[in-house]
Amino acid sequence: MGFGFLSFAPKKGNNVLVLRVGEREVDFLLFKNAGEGIRVLAYGSEDTSHFHIGQVLEKIFAQLPREERIHELRVTFGTSSFRAQVITLTLPPKTPSHVFDDGEASLIEKEVRARAARALQRSLFRESGILPNEFSLRRVKILGRRIAGYSVPKLAGAISRELEFSLLGVFLLESAFVPMREFAKTHRIAEMSVIHIAEALESFARKSGREGVYLCMGEERTQIAVQTKDRFAFLGTVSMGAQSFTEFFADRLGMRESTARVFQQQYFENSLSVGVQEKMQAYLLPEIQKFGTLIKQKLLEAKIVLPGSLWVFGRGDVLRNLQSLFAHETLEDLPFSQKPKISFLLPEDVWGAKNFPGARNPFYTELCLLSAFTLNRR
Repeated sequence: MGFGFLSFAPKKGNNVLVLRVGEREVDFLLFKNAGEGIRVLAYGSEDTSHFHIGQVLEKIFAQLPREERIHELRVTFGTSSFRAQVITLTLPPKTPSHVFDDGEASLIEKEVRARAARALQRSLFRESGILPNEFSLRRVKILGRRIAGYSVPKLAGAISRELEFSLLGVFLLESAFVPMREFAKTHRIAEMSVIHIAEALESFARKSGREGVYLCMGEERTQIAVQTKDRFAFLGTVSMGAQSFTEFFADRLGMRESTARVFQQQYFENSLSVGVQEKMQAYLLPEIQKFGTLIKQKLLEAKIVLPGSLWVFGRGDVLRNLQSLFAHETLEDLPFSQKPKISFLLPEDVWGAKNFPGARNPFYTELCLLSAFTLNRR
């Protein structure tokens, strides 16, 4: 199934730098909304293992076209620094036949956001042990409203019944933000914001025909979201990412990690001999099925019927044969509405930059989703 291109309405002529600051690498993509459409000016990735993050950002800046000024900076971070959570809050009904007016509806939603912020802070502390004052609440968004179990676009004009709100909150570790702020100041970037992949996925997947399970594989963890016809669920993370497979390659084949990464890429690109490809698939199958089991356990927490599409993107190079992700017995226990079709979500599924050589590489899909989210909010 193809998604079709998103329609953009950004400030024309602006150059936007999008960064993903992970645990081991910083990925970047610089694009311009030119008159003829979206044009990619630079993209790539830089290792952070031997450098301070400020040094890595300057290395990236040195690779950007000198004649192109950066007008906007959009940043996301790895799961250790940036958290998202969806929660549900319920309010009892007021007097029978009471109708909400505009002012009352606005006050209720303001209070719901405040309650959600407090609940999210408590949950964050329980899960991470990090003090609440070290994380800043970036946004709380109301994803959906239900009155007596029925979805409604707004409260104003509705008769009072039991109210149920679904909300998405995102938190950022303040220490992670400081180098970004300094980088923007040094290079006179006027506009800057942080975006969580959950926000970008919620915006992308809520359009009709994009229901599915989305797996965003990072270096250390994989983030999971589900979009049904009327509900977005961000299920958090599982503690297995691309590094687990790189270490497996290195240990199994006796390679250094840097060599193992190159070998992984060759495997993903199907550039190894047929015999070696088949042997690698056999070696990897237990690890891939272990990964599938972790995903299954997290999906069962959603307690909803799952749509019949599963999309993988990010650092999922080793999952070249996606159908091996779930064994038959694993699928039997998951409440899919139909046998799921498992595919890579590619940059070309998200946006229509015609000159982008990475358009068919799922490694860059996260950056493209963040870019599309930015552009569609204007």
